[in-house]
Formats: sequence, structure tokens, C-alpha cells
Amino acid sequence: MIEKTIPIAKKYKQHKAFKNYFEGFKDYYEAVYKLLPKSKKTLDVGCAYGTLALMMKLRGDDVVASDMNELYINTKMLKDQGIEFQKINIEKSDIKGKYDLITLTETIEHLNSNPLKPLRRIFNALEVGGHLFVSTVMKEVHGDTTSMNGGEKGLWNDLLSWRKIPEYKGKWKDQHTFHYDQYNLVTLLVEAGFEIEEIGNINNFSHFVIGKRCSQ
Repeated sequence: MIEKTIPIAKKYKQHKAFKNYFEGFKDYYEAVYKLLPKSKKTLDVGCAYGTLALMMKLRGDDVVASDMNELYINTKMLKDQGIEFQKINIEKSDIKGKYDLITLTETIEHLNSNPLKPLRRIFNALEVGGHLFVSTVMKEVHGDTTSMNGGEKGLWNDLLSWRKIPEYKGKWKDQHTFHYDQYNLVTLLVEAGFEIEEIGNINNFSHFVIGKRCSQ
């Protein structure tokens, strides 16, 4: 599906970092796409350049793409492709509407505050029987946050558990704040209410977990 997505994206003016990112992550996105549960209505949280949102639209999903800003995304591209864009900060705001699938790819490591509330907001935005697909860089492979922050430690780099992450009151930082090992990622989803359906890794780069909302 990524090969169908590339010609669409190239028709539009993109963020200056888009080309290198797109080329470097083609195999990653194709692998993610093959793992996604079926869905009629899908929300892509932290959509960034809109790559995955486009792929899900092409497979037939009714897609809403969201991010906390419009820095990386060409919203005209989304509109032309029939994808709604919503500005959502899941650390501060509830998600409107109900979805069959919510994707959270390479986003959770950027949260500045404790991730439990945002994950519960996602849980509440899913239909019963709906799925969350979450992926994030493997701490077991990449080490702590300095490996992705140009040598700078992220906010919560030295913490061993997501449970220790506080509510952050300072100016929002665009960085990797905390890297998850598999245990931390799974326990977070379980505490947020999800039943775990599948666990694995993507190209030995990222953990992924598929969680299901099984109850009200």
C-alpha cells in the first residue's frame, strides 16, 4: 500500500523533513499497515505527515487524522483525499466521537505527562470491540532517550516505569521523553482497560501492541 501512497503525497508541498522521513520509513509503514485490524471508522492520533492516514483511507477506512499542531501535515492533501483533520492534544482533551480503530504510531514516547490519562481517553473513544494499535521505539534496542534526542536526555529518561512519570506543568517539549520496554508498554495498556490481542516488534525497530476494548 505504501507504493500507492507515495505518488499522492508527492503531489503536495510537504514539510522539509518529509522526503528523508518517507524514504527511511517506507518498510516500517508497510509493516504497520499489514498488522492493522479491520475498521470502518479510524482515528490516527499523532498523524505527523499523514502517511498512515493516507494508507488507511486507500484501504477504505473513514479516516480522521489528528495532531496537536499542523507543523508537519499538509491539511489540503488530507482534505483532497477525503480525510478530516482534527487538532487534538490527547494529554489535555477528550476525543470526540467513536471509532473502530485508533492508531498511535511513534507518538507515545513524545508525551510530556503521565500516559495513563491519554490512554484512557483513547479507550473511551473506541467502540466496544474496537482496537488500539500502538507502536514505539524499542528501549531494548535503542537505549534511553538520548539516542533519539541528539544527545540530550528526555524529560523522564531516568525513570524506570511509566507509573513514575508525573503530570508535567512546564512548556511542552518536542522530544522523546520516555522510552518503553515491552513490559512498560503492555502494563500501560492493561491498566488503561485494554485486553491485549497481539504483541511484537516491527523490523526490530519498534514494539507494537494491539489492544481491544472489550467492555464499557
